Amino acid sequence: MSGNLEAVEREILGLQGMLLAALAEMRQLYDVYLEILAPIARQQLITVSYQVCTQVFPEQFLTLEDAERQELQRQIVELATVLETTILGLQPRRQEDSSSRQEVVNGEEGSTNAQDPPSLSAQLSQVLYQSSLKINHLLQRATILPPAPIAVILEIASKAENRPLGRIPHLLTMMLDEQKLQEEGEEEQNTSDSPRESPSHHPMAAIYLQLEELEFQHPPLANQRSQIRQLEARLATLQKQLHKKQRQYLVLKASRAWWQTWKANEAADATASVPEAMDGEQ
Repeated sequence: MSGNLEAVEREILGLQGMLLAALAEMRQLYDVYLEILAPIARQQLITVSYQVCTQVFPEQFLTLEDAERQELQRQIVELATVLETTILGLQPRRQEDSSSRQEVVNGEEGSTNAQDPPSLSAQLSQVLYQSSLKINHLLQRATILPPAPIAVILEIASKAENRPLGRIPHLLTMMLDEQKLQEEGEEEQNTSDSPRESPSHHPMAAIYLQLEELEFQHPPLANQRSQIRQLEARLATLQKQLHKKQRQYLVLKASRAWWQTWKANEAADATASVPEAMDGEQ
């Protein structure tokens, strides 16, 4: 029994070591992945904005004055640069460096509080979602995009399964009727005392950066993501094996404790019975 317990304990230590090594490798893969992704996302945000202004709604763009166009382009570049910086800020090594510096300032010791790699995908999707919201609102304020509930549109698109890739990557196109827009809180274009007209449809477009399309367009990025997925599968297997061994260890340890207590009780009972026997002989 004791031999089995020590053997399982050694197996647990070995699995923990492999898990730590795999997590370190995962952080390195994410460092490279985000290093590739950041400039791609920046450029794609600028590119799709250009396509909206020149291919989808060129008339609206041409109504702007030169100064307005310059300001719009400046703000687009600024949003794209912030997106690139934010993505790079998610790199595990940058978060670890930041945590280490914070510990030095606070006089703390120990491990860093850097974000674990598995949660980075969710963070990354949220960063792309928020940047998509901001660029759409910017284009709406510039009267390039028509008024529409952008947040609602992106939310619906994010939940849709097997969404077909559009003609222009990262651009959702659709037809929205005026009544639907009014129901979403947009201002009515007809006065309240005017006769009600039949709903008219308006073309609508919304920029939505998504990882699937970014990876589809850029093979090096897709290859790096493939390596991450393979390592994620390996991590899941290691964690399952570790959980199983930890359970086995607890069972063996409880069994050892049971028999140790049982034997101790038997020894105590035997000791207590000796004086009784001697009294009987006297």
